[in-house]
Amino acid sequence: MAALLPDFEYDIFISYRHNDEEWMADFITRLQHELLTVFGKELHIYYDRDTRDGLGDTHLVRESLDHRVLKSMILMPVISATYCDTEKYSWRYEFLPFLERAKTDRLGLNLKLAGGGVSSRILPLRIHNLEDKDSQLLEHTLGGFLRSIDFVYEAQGVNRPLRAKDEDLKPATSNGLIYCNQLNKVANTIKDLVEAATSKPLPAPAIPAPVFSTLAAPLTSAPAATGPVVFLAWTTSTKLKSRREELALMCTKAGLRVVPTTDCPMDEEEFRRRTQEGLAAADCSLHLLGNDFGRRFDDDETNSLPKYAYEEARRQAAGRPAFRQLVWFSPDATLDVNGEQQAFVNKIRNEQTTQYMFSSAANAPQVVADLRSTLVQTAPPAAAVEKETDICFVCNSLDLDEANAITDQLGEAFTLDMLTIEPDTAEVYKDKAVRAIPKSKLAVVYFKYSADWALPFVKQVWQLVGGAASPTPILFMGEDDPEQNSLRNFKAPKVISRIQAHQTVSEEVQRVFQKFNSPA
Repeated sequence: MAALLPDFEYDIFISYRHNDEEWMADFITRLQHELLTVFGKELHIYYDRDTRDGLGDTHLVRESLDHRVLKSMILMPVISATYCDTEKYSWRYEFLPFLERAKTDRLGLNLKLAGGGVSSRILPLRIHNLEDKDSQLLEHTLGGFLRSIDFVYEAQGVNRPLRAKDEDLKPATSNGLIYCNQLNKVANTIKDLVEAATSKPLPAPAIPAPVFSTLAAPLTSAPAATGPVVFLAWTTSTKLKSRREELALMCTKAGLRVVPTTDCPMDEEEFRRRTQEGLAAADCSLHLLGNDFGRRFDDDETNSLPKYAYEEARRQAAGRPAFRQLVWFSPDATLDVNGEQQAFVNKIRNEQTTQYMFSSAANAPQVVADLRSTLVQTAPPAAAVEKETDICFVCNSLDLDEANAITDQLGEAFTLDMLTIEPDTAEVYKDKAVRAIPKSKLAVVYFKYSADWALPFVKQVWQLVGGAASPTPILFMGEDDPEQNSLRNFKAPKVISRIQAHQTVSEEVQRVFQKFNSPA
């Protein structure tokens, strides 16, 4: 049975704690009958029926359940006295992931109803009166007052779920709730949400663009992606799964073909095999990392699935100079990065080359733009230009005193061509830089107080001298004072970004020069 909308697997996902199983079993049967009466359609509803299915609060996260949560149109959490436990499965791997995913998918978290009102795609059912701390947690997480449909039996000294058979009890509950009326409210609310969702037009089919011939080409899309193949590594973090899906969509829109297209295998040997197969068929790999080290292998606690994919990409690319590897480190800023994960990330940072790159971009479109720039098909490089100088040193006149001190030191060992750009003459000097850079063995774009000029300047010059096919590497060199310079970096093929103390700039320029010009 399929969901009503083609881009969802389920119409409703019900999240609950297994100690409320008895109430749920009766409720779901009655809800399905009520929906048929009210809506006239059978909806595709998922709830975990079997506590032995590996989906309990103390069990490991199951990829199949993660997928169902994120591919559901409506989430219905059953808020009991024990639901608001941030360490339990239902909260961490159902409630929170759906909330984050719904904020970014095409429907959005809130839907405008036919009558003009607005309602959330999270429809809470409250079956116990909550402690203040639980109510506050829910309201803080949802960003507003808890609007639930209540199934709470209230009487002196009683706090339990309302049941259908309670309608036969006398006297009635003190809050006046009647089970069949509340059930009808749920069905009517679902009907309103479903109608609002199904009336929202589907996005136009993507039209992938051809393989890009210039970096400035817009992110367009076409009937079927025909460009380079991207191995988009699986992530084992629930929070990152929706971001991986966004990356896959953005890559496809950019004309890139993404593999694999299936969920991460649970079997470790199958994971290894399919990772190797996917990388062998790809032109590049894209790895998404967050706060945690990720799921570890049963036979190797020191290794995780994301780390394996990264290292396997490096191994398979060793004999393929054209292969590119991009790592996007996108942690949640409100949480600490796991110590082992931080060590892994630091290792990756130290391994950056033109073939292996690291990104901390703010969003998926920027990551895909960075990836695309490494795969861009540029015109064949011009005939080799004779190198007339060792270093082409470019700076802004705002930094002339510091630049002179640096070039005085460099001039003792290298031949230099120094370009000092005056305010309002950037375009003229940009042309001069584009002519001078190919004639040098290394170009240095230096800044101290002129970061606002330097970053756009180096991006333009890099593209104009050939981008990834540039005949001369570029060192984008800034000083660590003022502190905000540490935020200025430009990662691209044939570009190295460095932030150094003033007294070490000359030494770093020499080190980079030797790296690119030492005899093989």
